[in-house]
Amino acid sequence: MQPVTPVISEEFASNEVVYAKDQPEYNPLPTIKRSDGVVLSRWKPTDSEREAIAAGADIMLYIWTFNQPLQPIAMSVCECGNDVIHMAQFMEIIP
Repeated sequence: MQPVTPVISEEFASNEVVYAKDQPEYNPLPTIKRSDGVVLSRWKPTDSEREAIAAGADIMLYIWTFNQPLQPIAMSVCECGNDVIHMAQFMEIIP
């Protein structure tokens, strides 16, 4: 899987924050960050990953905590193009 930019749509790309932009040991992660610290990223599975998921494969989530407490996370599946306004409102980009 690869992180995707724009996270929501090209219209809101200027609101993106890129984590690890200047850290060559990590892959840059484009995100939209809300004022309360909620961070949204979008990921695109490869064709082979999509086939595996359709065939019943599970999705694994690896989290590097560096031995710090685990923060709350959520995963979902969506078609971003279908609900851009709702996502932008949720991420507080538009009222």
